[in-house]
Amino acid sequence: MLQKKYRLSSPSLFQVVFNQGDFRENKFFSLVYRKNSLTYPRFGLVISSKIFRSAVERNAFKRKIHVFLQGYLPFFKSNFDIVIITKKGVVDKELTEIEEALKELLVSLS
Repeated sequence: MLQKKYRLSSPSLFQVVFNQGDFRENKFFSLVYRKNSLTYPRFGLVISSKIFRSAVERNAFKRKIHVFLQGYLPFFKSNFDIVIITKKGVVDKELTEIEEALKELLVSLS
């Protein structure tokens, strides 16, 4: 699981990123990001109930993404606040394909 210091936890932090951030996307994810004044990145996840109907499915997917991000942190050198928005195409895809798409977006930020 992603450590608490690497997570965007309050709705006000999400709102600042949405209002002042830049935008990138691919077929599975949209990223909204902005520089922060810290020495490490912070991540937030947005998964609509239209994509995964069940809260159990949404939370399980969030855990999988958090595990990927925890493993990717040593390679991520930038200090951004990043909100990851999940798109509909993610539902029926393999986890490795999803992780590659997310990694591609994160690499483009560095």
